[in-house]
Amino acid sequence: MTNRRELALIWFFCLAAALRVFVFSAGFPFFSNIDEDLHFDLITQYSHGHVPRTFDLLKEESLTWIVPYASPEFLARPDQFPGAKFPAPLWKQSPAEVEPEIAATKAAWSTEINFESSQPPLYYGLASVWWRVGEYLGLAGLQSLYWIRFLNVPLIAIVVWLGYVTARTIAPERVDLRIGVPVLVAFIPQNVFYAMNNDVLSPVCFGVLFLCVLQWLRTKTPSFLLGALTGLAIAATYLTKLSNLPLIAIALIAIIAKLVPVIRQKSRGAVIGLPALVLCAAIPIAAWAIWTRYQFGDLTGSTAKITLLGWTRKPFADWWQHPIFSPQGFRVFWWDLSTSFWRGEVKWHSQRLRWPVADGFYALSSLALLGVALVGLRKQAGISTFQRQAIGIAALSFMVSVGFLGLLSIQFDFGNCVNPSRAHPYFTSGRLLSGALIPFALFYVYGIACLFRRINAALPIIVLAVIVVFVTTSEILINRVVFASKHNWFNL
Repeated sequence: MTNRRELALIWFFCLAAALRVFVFSAGFPFFSNIDEDLHFDLITQYSHGHVPRTFDLLKEESLTWIVPYASPEFLARPDQFPGAKFPAPLWKQSPAEVEPEIAATKAAWSTEINFESSQPPLYYGLASVWWRVGEYLGLAGLQSLYWIRFLNVPLIAIVVWLGYVTARTIAPERVDLRIGVPVLVAFIPQNVFYAMNNDVLSPVCFGVLFLCVLQWLRTKTPSFLLGALTGLAIAATYLTKLSNLPLIAIALIAIIAKLVPVIRQKSRGAVIGLPALVLCAAIPIAAWAIWTRYQFGDLTGSTAKITLLGWTRKPFADWWQHPIFSPQGFRVFWWDLSTSFWRGEVKWHSQRLRWPVADGFYALSSLALLGVALVGLRKQAGISTFQRQAIGIAALSFMVSVGFLGLLSIQFDFGNCVNPSRAHPYFTSGRLLSGALIPFALFYVYGIACLFRRINAALPIIVLAVIVVFVTTSEILINRVVFASKHNWFNL
């Protein structure tokens, strides 16, 4: 495949991913059950230059958007309404007709506390600027809300491109990886990309950081520019989502492991590159941590949030009584987390949008190909040290992120919280792993290559194409119901 044809193909995948996100983002009404209302509330505050200082009730301005445009279709069933039909959207009716319903709806929403207020600011700042651009273009009402969602369209295209650049950097001679990684990223049916949510920025930020780590592995003398870019990428990853901390830790460990022999050789590059990294990462992260400590009581805002949610920390001795340490408990944890990582957590008519056959494939193939990739790194010939390190770091990044959610699962008594809960005491929100999307795609595609490349060099691409057709078909079958909604963008 010529370079020009390959680039055209990658651009096609970027466009296909962007189109998929656009169509499904437009198909879902507002506000989805993955805390979309809370994220929107923070976007409205940041749009006025106001950074939250406490866990407060939803703001009045947010309610003026949420109340008329929120659909009951996510968490309610049709049989809960007269005639077993959802009512017409409030924004399609005259104000006089729906005034009592608006008042009742507003009273219900106004009691909700925004427990996301201590989240890092990067996504909300970006989304608020994007929103103001839409208003400058003349968008208003529901169009303006969808414009915020459509920020995810360029973001997913960037993630696909980063996936390609990552695979090309690691294995420029391997067409199965160069094409396979961006293909999987482009078509993975994660519905967090169809909502306002700070998780959508994580794969972009860590994708850049992962590329920086690859450059540290390849170079003998890390430059000031590389150190500065890496530091900024670390800061951006942290300031997007606190669940990205395990990914940052793995990146730093990889860089330090690379630097140890360089420092022993007293290389000037190490002396320049490392301080640049530390300064560019530490200054923005420390500034936010100080703000959070001053406003929310600790460096991350987690303590007050845990109290607000009604969780309590368990004694260390009680951690080991958690069901995750049983075969059945671990199966539940892995199954729910891996399937949620692939297809998301959005509910429709109070039921999660899923297909058991697809879920089985997601859970089993992810675990199997992770194992195959790890074995392949140890035993496969013809793979360079750099490639072995890069794919190993990718697999380790995903595993440590999963382990981090497992660690969080065993620490708390979740009280009356709905998710996680005492009945289901597991952190299984796959969107919390979204930062590891490119590393996941890398070891997943590498695992496929390990299984099938010996049979025929083209077979891994064929297998991946079959997988993409399967997951895309399942996504269409599962999500087609939302396009019948009278509350979505297609009914403007």
